[in-house]
Amino acid sequence: MRFLSCFFAAFAISPAPDVPQITSQPTKTASLPSFIPKSSLSSSSTSLLSDGVSNWIAATASVSAIGSAQAPPSQADVQLLRKAFAEFYGVERDLDASLVLLTQVVERWQGQPPDELAGLYRVRGDCYTLLADSKAAVSDYTKAIELLQGPGGDQADPIELPSALLGRARALKSQGTALTKAQTKQAAGDYELSLKLTSREDWDTDAELLEDGATRNPYAAWEWGTVLRQVNDWKQAAYAHSLSGTAFDEIGDKPRGVMAVIDAGIDLAGGSGQTSEAKSILQKAIAKTKGIEARDVGLLQRLIAKEGEGRMALAALLWDEGSVADAEATLGRACERLEQLQVDASQRNAKKDGVPLDEPKRLKFSIDDTNPAVSMSCSRFKNSAFLDEQLGWSESLQKKMIKLETLK
Repeated sequence: MRFLSCFFAAFAISPAPDVPQITSQPTKTASLPSFIPKSSLSSSSTSLLSDGVSNWIAATASVSAIGSAQAPPSQADVQLLRKAFAEFYGVERDLDASLVLLTQVVERWQGQPPDELAGLYRVRGDCYTLLADSKAAVSDYTKAIELLQGPGGDQADPIELPSALLGRARALKSQGTALTKAQTKQAAGDYELSLKLTSREDWDTDAELLEDGATRNPYAAWEWGTVLRQVNDWKQAAYAHSLSGTAFDEIGDKPRGVMAVIDAGIDLAGGSGQTSEAKSILQKAIAKTKGIEARDVGLLQRLIAKEGEGRMALAALLWDEGSVADAEATLGRACERLEQLQVDASQRNAKKDGVPLDEPKRLKFSIDDTNPAVSMSCSRFKNSAFLDEQLGWSESLQKKMIKLETLK
């Protein structure tokens, strides 16, 4: 482990703050689990900083004594790095100031080993992500990945490559319909490889690696599933969403677990020859929404919105197979739930003076960034553009939904 790797290990903090993240390998200093609130990350960063920097400086001195092909960083470089990380990981963080400092560090660190430079590009990519600059984030994550997969990259901490892959996948995913087919496939591949590399054991099969990776980051598994929809791989999308649902459920996150399983049912409904399985999954998942409680009102609203979406998909399947009465009953219940949700969401999303709350600009890629509750009206399911661009439904399921809305 070299200079910057020692520095990251000494900090013992998650590579990318404020977004659901993967955890580090158990043989290294553990990062925070993806489900730990971001407030707990912020409160611990400052106390880690002073100890982390001093430990890192001691580590660099030890390595320098042994010798290295590159000249060790100067004291000025160390101070600049310390200042940049204090700003980026501090409680009172200024992202614009962090970006300026990190850019200076990247420029000064060009003569250092590739694994060290890769870590800096990855951290600056995290900064660009938080600044909602997806293209710049993709560029930095790509540089980090190229360095980590090139000569000398294997000297980095094992968490660096999956972190950079996940960062690039999320930055790409946030661009939505603007992605090219090649970029969408790249994002799907990045998610898959990141999940495999986060596995805690040397499993024999890809399926075991993915399952273990999803257990460590169910958020990433869900995101992988939604990207797979964009390349029309409905069976694999259902698989990814099922992994996510199971992983969320195992950590006691019932709302997100049910949401992910409903997505798996919608994925299967979008494929061919799996209608019966899709109906079964949707019916069981929808039934589980009853009685789920959470302090997060927004999360409950998203759950009800996903329940409504699942009911609409189920109604379309029932209508298509000729179960008219069941389809109409399911559709009616879906519209009732979505109407109740809209009324409640409209009231909660406005201040007392009636001005809507402003939402800070950020990249949207998470299960928590799904369509706002106020947008999930029953009437919108008549719009094929909404079904395609907003919900990501398959063409075949869209046709069944439009047919139901037209003929009922």
